[in-house]
Amino acid sequence: MRELPTEKLLIYGCSLLLVVILTPLLSRIPRSGGTNTGCHILFVVAVALTLGFLPVSIQNEVFSPGGVVVVGTIVPIYESIVAVCTIGEADDNAWLQFWITSGSLAYCTEFIDNIRDVFPKGGEHWYEFEFFFTLWLLLPFTDGAAAIQKYITKPLFAPIAHRMKGVFEGWIQCVIAAVNASHLWFLWFVFMSFPEEQRRFITVAMGTIYPTAASIAAVSQPHDSITSGADTTFWLTYWSAYSVLFLLMDYLENFIGHIRGFYSICLVATVYLFLPMFNGAETVFRKVLVPLSGQYENMLLRDVHKVQLEMEKLIPAKSRSSVLQKAADIFTKAKYKSS
Repeated sequence: MRELPTEKLLIYGCSLLLVVILTPLLSRIPRSGGTNTGCHILFVVAVALTLGFLPVSIQNEVFSPGGVVVVGTIVPIYESIVAVCTIGEADDNAWLQFWITSGSLAYCTEFIDNIRDVFPKGGEHWYEFEFFFTLWLLLPFTDGAAAIQKYITKPLFAPIAHRMKGVFEGWIQCVIAAVNASHLWFLWFVFMSFPEEQRRFITVAMGTIYPTAASIAAVSQPHDSITSGADTTFWLTYWSAYSVLFLLMDYLENFIGHIRGFYSICLVATVYLFLPMFNGAETVFRKVLVPLSGQYENMLLRDVHKVQLEMEKLIPAKSRSSVLQKAADIFTKAKYKSS
Protein backbone atom coordinates (compact mmCIF):
# COMPACT_ATOMS: atom_id res chain seq x y z
CA MET A 1 0.00 0.00 0.00
CA ARG A 2 1.25 3.46 -0.91
CA GLU A 3 1.69 6.12 1.77
CA LEU A 4 0.84 9.81 1.49
CA PRO A 5 2.97 12.47 3.23
CA THR A 6 1.40 13.92 6.37
CA GLU A 7 1.43 17.41 4.79
CA LYS A 8 -0.69 16.20 1.87
CA LEU A 9 -3.18 14.49 4.16
CA LEU A 10 -3.44 17.66 6.27
CA ILE A 11 -4.08 19.88 3.22
CA TYR A 12 -6.65 17.47 1.74
CA GLY A 13 -8.34 17.14 5.12
CA CYS A 14 -8.58 20.91 5.61
CA SER A 15 -9.84 21.33 2.04
CA LEU A 16 -12.51 18.70 2.60
CA LEU A 17 -13.55 20.30 5.90
CA LEU A 18 -13.83 23.71 4.19
CA VAL A 19 -15.95 22.19 1.44
CA VAL A 20 -18.26 20.53 3.99
CA ILE A 21 -18.74 23.85 5.80
CA LEU A 22 -19.28 25.98 2.69
CA THR A 23 -21.56 23.61 0.75
CA PRO A 24 -24.74 24.24 2.80
CA LEU A 25 -24.10 27.99 2.67
CA LEU A 26 -23.57 28.06 -1.11
CA SER A 27 -26.69 25.95 -1.72
CA ARG A 28 -28.82 28.78 -0.25
CA ILE A 29 -27.62 31.28 -2.88
CA PRO A 30 -29.86 31.41 -5.99
CA ARG A 31 -28.10 30.33 -9.18
CA SER A 32 -27.51 33.22 -11.59
CA GLY A 33 -27.91 31.26 -14.81
CA GLY A 34 -24.46 32.49 -15.86
CA THR A 35 -25.79 35.87 -16.96
CA ASN A 36 -24.18 38.14 -14.34
CA THR A 37 -21.10 39.61 -16.05
CA GLY A 38 -19.94 41.33 -12.87
CA CYS A 39 -19.68 38.01 -11.04
CA HIS A 40 -17.51 36.58 -13.81
CA ILE A 41 -15.17 39.57 -13.61
CA LEU A 42 -14.92 39.31 -9.81
CA PHE A 43 -14.18 35.60 -10.14
CA VAL A 44 -11.30 36.26 -12.54
CA VAL A 45 -9.89 38.87 -10.14
CA ALA A 46 -10.17 36.41 -7.22
CA VAL A 47 -8.35 33.74 -9.26
CA ALA A 48 -5.53 36.17 -10.08
CA LEU A 49 -5.15 37.18 -6.43
CA THR A 50 -5.14 33.55 -5.31
CA LEU A 51 -2.43 32.58 -7.79
CA GLY A 52 -0.43 35.68 -6.88
CA PHE A 53 -0.48 35.41 -3.08
CA LEU A 54 -1.11 31.76 -2.16
CA PRO A 55 2.18 30.07 -1.17
CA VAL A 56 3.59 27.81 -3.89
CA SER A 57 3.81 24.83 -1.53
CA ILE A 58 0.05 25.00 -0.89
CA GLN A 59 -0.69 25.63 -4.58
CA ASN A 60 1.15 22.43 -5.52
CA GLU A 61 -1.13 20.39 -3.26
CA VAL A 62 -4.44 22.22 -3.82
CA PHE A 63 -4.08 22.46 -7.61
CA SER A 64 -3.59 18.73 -8.03
CA PRO A 65 -5.75 15.70 -8.90
CA GLY A 66 -6.75 15.39 -5.23
CA GLY A 67 -7.73 19.05 -4.96
CA VAL A 68 -9.79 18.86 -8.14
CA VAL A 69 -11.56 15.75 -6.84
CA VAL A 70 -12.47 17.44 -3.55
CA VAL A 71 -13.96 20.51 -5.24
CA GLY A 72 -15.23 19.02 -8.49
CA THR A 73 -16.68 15.70 -7.37
CA ILE A 74 -17.58 15.54 -3.69
CA VAL A 75 -19.59 18.80 -3.65
CA PRO A 76 -21.48 18.07 -6.90
CA ILE A 77 -22.32 14.52 -5.77
CA TYR A 78 -23.94 15.85 -2.61
CA GLU A 79 -25.73 18.68 -4.41
CA SER A 80 -26.96 16.28 -7.10
CA ILE A 81 -28.41 13.96 -4.46
CA VAL A 82 -30.17 16.92 -2.82
CA ALA A 83 -31.48 18.07 -6.21
CA VAL A 84 -32.95 14.66 -7.07
CA CYS A 85 -34.57 14.36 -3.63
CA THR A 86 -36.26 17.78 -3.68
CA ILE A 87 -39.48 18.73 -5.44
CA GLY A 88 -38.94 20.69 -8.64
CA GLU A 89 -36.72 20.10 -11.66
CA ALA A 90 -34.80 23.37 -11.96
CA ASP A 91 -31.99 22.18 -9.69
CA ASP A 92 -31.95 18.80 -11.47
CA ASN A 93 -31.28 20.56 -14.76
CA ALA A 94 -28.64 22.83 -13.20
CA TRP A 95 -26.57 19.95 -11.82
CA LEU A 96 -26.99 17.78 -14.90
CA GLN A 97 -25.61 20.72 -16.89
CA PHE A 98 -22.63 20.71 -14.51
CA TRP A 99 -21.96 17.00 -15.01
CA ILE A 100 -22.17 17.28 -18.78
CA THR A 101 -19.28 19.75 -18.77
CA SER A 102 -17.21 19.08 -15.67
CA GLY A 103 -17.74 15.33 -15.38
CA SER A 104 -16.92 14.74 -19.02
CA LEU A 105 -13.87 17.02 -18.83
CA ALA A 106 -12.50 15.38 -15.71
CA TYR A 107 -13.04 11.80 -16.81
CA CYS A 108 -11.93 12.26 -20.41
CA THR A 109 -8.66 14.03 -19.57
CA GLU A 110 -7.24 11.19 -17.51
CA PHE A 111 -4.30 11.11 -19.90
CA ILE A 112 -3.09 14.55 -18.77
CA ASP A 113 -0.51 13.01 -16.42
CA ASN A 114 1.06 11.17 -19.37
CA ILE A 115 1.27 14.46 -21.29
CA ARG A 116 2.89 16.13 -18.28
CA ASP A 117 5.54 13.39 -18.19
CA VAL A 118 6.41 13.83 -21.88
CA PHE A 119 5.86 17.60 -22.14
CA PRO A 120 6.30 19.07 -18.64
CA LYS A 121 5.72 22.65 -19.80
CA GLY A 122 2.60 21.73 -21.79
CA GLY A 123 0.70 20.40 -18.79
CA GLU A 124 2.36 22.52 -16.11
CA HIS A 125 -0.71 24.61 -15.25
CA TRP A 126 -3.43 22.13 -16.20
CA TYR A 127 -4.65 21.49 -12.66
CA GLU A 128 -4.85 25.20 -11.87
CA PHE A 129 -7.08 25.58 -14.92
CA GLU A 130 -9.20 22.51 -14.07
CA PHE A 131 -9.60 23.58 -10.42
CA PHE A 132 -10.79 27.12 -11.17
CA PHE A 133 -12.83 26.09 -14.21
CA THR A 134 -14.69 23.59 -12.02
CA LEU A 135 -15.31 26.28 -9.41
CA TRP A 136 -16.59 28.61 -12.14
CA LEU A 137 -19.01 25.91 -13.27
CA LEU A 138 -20.49 25.10 -9.87
CA LEU A 139 -20.48 28.35 -7.87
CA PRO A 140 -24.04 29.75 -7.84
CA PHE A 141 -23.06 33.36 -8.61
CA THR A 142 -20.96 32.44 -11.67
CA ASP A 143 -23.00 29.34 -12.72
CA GLY A 144 -20.72 28.64 -15.65
CA ALA A 145 -22.45 25.34 -16.38
CA ALA A 146 -25.66 27.19 -17.28
CA ALA A 147 -23.74 29.61 -19.51
CA ILE A 148 -22.05 26.77 -21.39
CA GLN A 149 -25.37 24.97 -21.75
CA LYS A 150 -27.04 28.09 -23.15
CA TYR A 151 -24.33 29.29 -25.54
CA ILE A 152 -22.43 26.12 -26.50
CA THR A 153 -24.02 22.78 -25.59
CA LYS A 154 -27.62 23.41 -26.61
CA PRO A 155 -27.07 25.19 -29.94
CA LEU A 156 -23.99 23.25 -31.07
CA PHE A 157 -23.99 19.80 -29.49
CA ALA A 158 -27.63 18.98 -28.73
CA PRO A 159 -28.53 17.93 -32.31
CA ILE A 160 -25.42 15.71 -32.48
CA ALA A 161 -26.14 14.27 -29.03
CA HIS A 162 -29.68 13.28 -30.01
CA ARG A 163 -28.33 11.36 -33.03
CA MET A 164 -25.54 9.76 -30.98
CA LYS A 165 -28.02 8.70 -28.30
CA GLY A 166 -30.16 6.94 -30.91
CA VAL A 167 -27.13 5.17 -32.42
CA PHE A 168 -25.80 4.05 -29.03
CA GLU A 169 -29.19 2.76 -27.92
CA GLY A 170 -29.47 0.79 -31.17
CA TRP A 171 -26.05 -0.77 -30.54
CA ILE A 172 -26.96 -1.57 -26.95
CA GLN A 173 -30.15 -3.36 -28.04
CA CYS A 174 -28.20 -5.35 -30.65
CA VAL A 175 -25.57 -6.37 -28.11
CA ILE A 176 -28.22 -7.40 -25.56
CA ALA A 177 -30.04 -9.44 -28.19
CA ALA A 178 -26.91 -11.11 -29.61
CA VAL A 179 -24.75 -11.73 -26.56
CA ASN A 180 -25.21 -14.84 -24.45
CA ALA A 181 -23.04 -16.24 -21.67
CA SER A 182 -20.46 -17.79 -24.02
CA HIS A 183 -20.07 -14.53 -25.95
CA LEU A 184 -19.60 -12.63 -22.69
CA TRP A 185 -16.64 -14.86 -21.86
CA PHE A 186 -15.15 -14.06 -25.29
CA LEU A 187 -15.67 -10.29 -24.83
CA TRP A 188 -14.07 -10.47 -21.38
CA PHE A 189 -11.08 -12.37 -22.84
CA VAL A 190 -10.63 -9.70 -25.54
CA PHE A 191 -10.90 -6.93 -22.92
CA MET A 192 -8.29 -8.58 -20.69
CA SER A 193 -5.89 -8.92 -23.63
CA PHE A 194 -5.50 -5.12 -23.79
CA PRO A 195 -2.73 -3.37 -21.82
CA GLU A 196 -3.75 -1.86 -18.48
CA GLU A 197 -3.85 1.74 -19.76
CA GLN A 198 -6.19 0.75 -22.60
CA ARG A 199 -8.45 -1.18 -20.22
CA ARG A 200 -8.74 1.95 -18.09
CA PHE A 201 -9.48 4.07 -21.17
CA ILE A 202 -12.24 1.66 -22.30
CA THR A 203 -13.75 1.63 -18.81
CA VAL A 204 -13.82 5.44 -18.56
CA ALA A 205 -15.08 5.81 -22.14
CA MET A 206 -17.91 3.36 -21.44
CA GLY A 207 -18.96 5.42 -18.43
CA THR A 208 -18.84 8.83 -20.12
CA ILE A 209 -19.47 8.90 -23.89
CA TYR A 210 -23.01 7.50 -24.09
CA PRO A 211 -24.12 9.00 -20.73
CA THR A 212 -22.87 12.43 -21.84
CA ALA A 213 -24.79 12.25 -25.13
CA ALA A 214 -27.92 11.03 -23.33
CA SER A 215 -27.58 13.75 -20.67
CA ILE A 216 -27.27 16.48 -23.30
CA ALA A 217 -30.36 15.09 -25.04
CA ALA A 218 -32.27 15.02 -21.73
CA VAL A 219 -31.39 18.54 -20.62
CA SER A 220 -32.09 19.94 -24.11
CA GLN A 221 -35.65 18.62 -24.27
CA PRO A 222 -38.54 21.08 -23.79
CA HIS A 223 -39.45 21.35 -20.10
CA ASP A 224 -43.05 20.40 -20.85
CA SER A 225 -41.96 17.20 -22.57
CA ILE A 226 -43.39 14.03 -21.01
CA THR A 227 -40.02 12.31 -20.72
CA SER A 228 -37.89 15.38 -19.97
CA GLY A 229 -38.09 15.28 -16.17
CA ALA A 230 -37.71 11.51 -15.93
CA ASP A 231 -34.65 11.47 -18.22
CA THR A 232 -33.01 14.36 -16.38
CA THR A 233 -33.53 12.67 -13.00
CA PHE A 234 -32.29 9.30 -14.28
CA TRP A 235 -29.04 10.71 -15.67
CA LEU A 236 -28.46 12.86 -12.60
CA THR A 237 -28.72 9.74 -10.43
CA TYR A 238 -26.35 7.98 -12.85
CA TRP A 239 -23.68 10.69 -12.63
CA SER A 240 -23.94 10.70 -8.84
CA ALA A 241 -23.44 6.94 -8.64
CA TYR A 242 -20.79 6.79 -11.38
CA SER A 243 -18.79 9.58 -9.74
CA VAL A 244 -18.61 7.57 -6.53
CA LEU A 245 -17.45 4.55 -8.54
CA PHE A 246 -14.85 6.72 -10.29
CA LEU A 247 -13.61 8.07 -6.96
CA LEU A 248 -13.22 4.53 -5.63
CA MET A 249 -11.42 3.48 -8.80
CA ASP A 250 -9.07 6.45 -8.71
CA TYR A 251 -8.20 6.22 -5.03
CA LEU A 252 -7.79 2.45 -4.95
CA GLU A 253 -5.29 2.82 -7.78
CA ASN A 254 -3.38 5.56 -5.96
CA PHE A 255 -3.32 3.95 -2.52
CA ILE A 256 -3.12 0.24 -3.34
CA GLY A 257 -1.67 0.13 -6.84
CA HIS A 258 -2.24 -2.74 -9.27
CA ILE A 259 -5.23 -4.99 -8.53
CA ARG A 260 -5.77 -8.05 -10.74
CA GLY A 261 -9.08 -7.88 -12.64
CA PHE A 262 -9.76 -4.40 -11.26
CA TYR A 263 -10.91 -2.78 -14.52
CA SER A 264 -13.13 -5.74 -15.36
CA ILE A 265 -15.01 -5.15 -12.10
CA CYS A 266 -15.22 -1.39 -12.80
CA LEU A 267 -16.48 -1.99 -16.34
CA VAL A 268 -19.19 -4.39 -15.17
CA ALA A 269 -20.23 -1.93 -12.43
CA THR A 270 -20.43 0.92 -14.98
CA VAL A 271 -22.64 -1.09 -17.35
CA TYR A 272 -24.80 -2.13 -14.39
CA LEU A 273 -25.38 1.54 -13.53
CA PHE A 274 -26.70 2.77 -16.89
CA LEU A 275 -28.35 -0.20 -18.61
CA PRO A 276 -32.17 0.01 -18.26
CA MET A 277 -32.44 -3.76 -17.75
CA PHE A 278 -30.55 -3.43 -14.44
CA ASN A 279 -31.54 0.10 -13.34
CA GLY A 280 -28.44 0.01 -11.17
CA ALA A 281 -27.99 3.77 -10.76
CA GLU A 282 -31.46 4.07 -9.23
CA THR A 283 -30.78 1.17 -6.87
CA VAL A 284 -27.40 2.50 -5.71
CA PHE A 285 -28.82 6.00 -5.39
CA ARG A 286 -31.79 4.97 -3.22
CA LYS A 287 -30.14 2.24 -1.17
CA VAL A 288 -26.70 3.81 -0.60
CA LEU A 289 -26.29 7.48 -1.54
CA VAL A 290 -29.59 8.87 -0.22
CA PRO A 291 -29.27 7.31 3.28
CA LEU A 292 -25.62 8.38 3.52
CA SER A 293 -26.50 11.99 2.60
CA GLY A 294 -29.43 12.21 5.02
CA GLN A 295 -31.95 12.90 2.25
CA TYR A 296 -34.23 9.88 2.75
CA GLU A 297 -37.22 11.89 4.01
CA ASN A 298 -36.92 14.39 1.16
CA MET A 299 -36.79 11.52 -1.33
CA LEU A 300 -40.03 10.10 0.07
CA LEU A 301 -41.70 13.52 -0.17
CA ARG A 302 -40.65 13.78 -3.81
CA ASP A 303 -42.06 10.30 -4.45
CA VAL A 304 -45.36 11.39 -2.90
CA HIS A 305 -45.35 14.50 -5.11
CA LYS A 306 -44.85 12.32 -8.20
CA VAL A 307 -47.78 10.13 -7.14
CA GLN A 308 -49.90 13.27 -6.76
CA LEU A 309 -49.01 14.43 -10.28
CA GLU A 310 -49.87 11.02 -11.72
CA MET A 311 -53.20 11.05 -9.89
CA GLU A 312 -54.02 14.51 -11.21
CA LYS A 313 -53.52 13.27 -14.77
CA LEU A 314 -55.98 10.41 -14.24
CA ILE A 315 -58.67 12.16 -12.18
CA PRO A 316 -61.29 14.27 -14.03
CA ALA A 317 -60.99 17.97 -13.27
CA LYS A 318 -64.47 18.24 -11.75
CA SER A 319 -63.75 15.64 -9.05
CA ARG A 320 -60.05 16.29 -8.57
CA SER A 321 -60.31 18.33 -5.36
CA SER A 322 -62.51 15.84 -3.53
CA VAL A 323 -60.44 12.81 -4.58
CA LEU A 324 -57.16 14.46 -3.54
CA GLN A 325 -58.71 15.43 -0.20
CA LYS A 326 -59.77 11.81 0.38
CA ALA A 327 -56.27 10.65 -0.51
CA ALA A 328 -54.84 13.12 2.00
CA ASP A 329 -57.25 11.78 4.64
CA ILE A 330 -56.02 8.24 3.95
CA PHE A 331 -52.42 9.33 4.52
CA THR A 332 -53.41 11.14 7.72
CA LYS A 333 -55.28 8.11 9.12
CA ALA A 334 -52.34 5.85 8.27
CA LYS A 335 -50.05 8.23 10.15
CA TYR A 336 -52.16 8.09 13.33
CA LYS A 337 -52.46 4.28 13.13
CA SER A 338 -48.71 3.84 12.85
CA SER A 339 -48.11 6.15 15.82
